[in-house]
Amino acid sequence: MSSFASSISKVFYGTFIHSISIKEIEFISNGLLFVDTHGRIAKIVRNVPNDQFRGALDGVVESKVVILNEDQFVIPGFVDTHIHAPQYAYCGNGHDVTLLDWLDTLAFPHEAKFKDASYARRIYTKAVARSLRNGTTSACWFATIHLDATKELVKVIEEQGQRAYVGKVNMNQNSPDVLRETMQSSVADTRAFIQYVRAIDDALGLDTKPLVTPIITPRFAISCTSDLLTELGKLAAEFDIPIQSHLCENLNEIEFTKSLFPNSIDYTSVYADHELLTHRSIMAHCVHMKDEELQLMKARRAGISHCASSNFNIKSGMANVRKMLDMDLKVGLGTDVAGGFSSSILDAFRAARTCSIAKSPDDSLLIPELFYLATMGGARVMELEDTIGNFEVGKEFDAILVNTAAKHSPMDVFEHDTIWTKFEKYLFVGDDRNNEKVYVQGKEVRLPDI
Repeated sequence: MSSFASSISKVFYGTFIHSISIKEIEFISNGLLFVDTHGRIAKIVRNVPNDQFRGALDGVVESKVVILNEDQFVIPGFVDTHIHAPQYAYCGNGHDVTLLDWLDTLAFPHEAKFKDASYARRIYTKAVARSLRNGTTSACWFATIHLDATKELVKVIEEQGQRAYVGKVNMNQNSPDVLRETMQSSVADTRAFIQYVRAIDDALGLDTKPLVTPIITPRFAISCTSDLLTELGKLAAEFDIPIQSHLCENLNEIEFTKSLFPNSIDYTSVYADHELLTHRSIMAHCVHMKDEELQLMKARRAGISHCASSNFNIKSGMANVRKMLDMDLKVGLGTDVAGGFSSSILDAFRAARTCSIAKSPDDSLLIPELFYLATMGGARVMELEDTIGNFEVGKEFDAILVNTAAKHSPMDVFEHDTIWTKFEKYLFVGDDRNNEKVYVQGKEVRLPDI
C-alpha cells in the first residue's frame, strides 16, 4: 500500500455540490473525494466514469469507499452563526411580542433555570442533537451567565462532535436580579470559562485541532455596563478569541442603547469604542444599520449573522443583505433559536430569500448567493474560510450526505429531475430526514434519536 493510500480514511464516489464563489455553485459529477486520517480533503478527482473509478483510487482499498446513488449528493455542512442553546426548550413559542417584551416574558425567566447544571445538560443535549440532525456542522452558541451550565454545553458539544464557538453570556445591568452578575464576577467567570475550554484543547494534543472555541459574549450593549464591556474587550485581545453579540435588531433597543452610551456616536460604535468590534466579531441581526455603521463594520472587518426568521417572528424588521454583500461585508445565516422557530439552516435559507424578495424585489438574493451564505459565508463570518465551507483540497471535511429519496422524505423525485432540480428541491422542500449522514472533521457524527 502506498503512503498516500495509507493516509486515507475514507473516499466518496458520486456527486458533490459546493460554492466556489458567491455567484457560482460547482456540481462535481462522478467525483472521487479522498479524506485523510486528519479529517482533511486530500484529493478530488472529477468526472471518473463508473467503470474506471477503481483504477482511480490510488491504491485505497474499496472497503473505505462510499458509493453514492443517483438520488444522493454531498454538500458542505451548514454554518449557524447565531443560536441560543438555552432557548431551544421553547423554540416555536412567544412570537406575538416584540424583542424587549419577549426577553422579559419568555427568555429571561427561562434562562434563570440554568443555574441548575443538570437541567442545562438535558436541554443542551437536545439542542445540539437537533442542530446536528439539521446538518449544522459549525455553530456559534450563546449559553447563559452560568459558568457550570456553560461548561455542560461544551461537554455536550464535544460528546456529539459538532464544531462550535461557545460563549458564557455577560449581563450586569438592565437584567432580572437572578440573571444580573457583578462586573467582577462576570469577568472572573468568563476568564475561568476560557481557561476551561483551553485546558480541554491542550489535553487533545497538537495533532488534533480543537472543535470548541470560547467566544466573548456580551448579550447586548443594554445588558452590560461600560466598564464590563471594556474588560471583555481586554479578554478578547488577551486570549485572541472571537466575540459575538447583538446589534441594531430592534428600534426600541437602539434608542435604549444610545441613551445608555451617550459618548458613542451610534450603536455599532459602542462595541468599537470598547474594542469589541474586530475581524473576529460576529454581530447578529444588523437590521437597522446606518451607512456609517456598515462602513465601520467593513473597516473593522466584522461579520454579520443574518437571522431573517427571527426578525420576522418578533417583528424586528428586514435587513438589507444585498447592500451588505455589495459592500463585501462578511455575512452568514443564523437561526437565532428561539427568536427563530427552527434550528435548521434550511429554514434560515428560505426566510432569507423571502426577506430579500420583500426588501429588494428587483435585486433579490439568488440561490447561489443564499447557498454561499449558508456554507462559505458562515465560514467567513467565523474566520474559518481556510478550514471549512467548501470542498477545496486541504480543508477539513465537514459535510452532509443528502438523500433526496430518503424514507419519509418530504420531497418527491421524478424521472425528469436532474441533479440541479434535486438540489433545488432539497433547499426549498427538504429537511433533516434527507440528511442521511453528517460529517465533522472527517468523522461521521452519530445522530442520536430525538
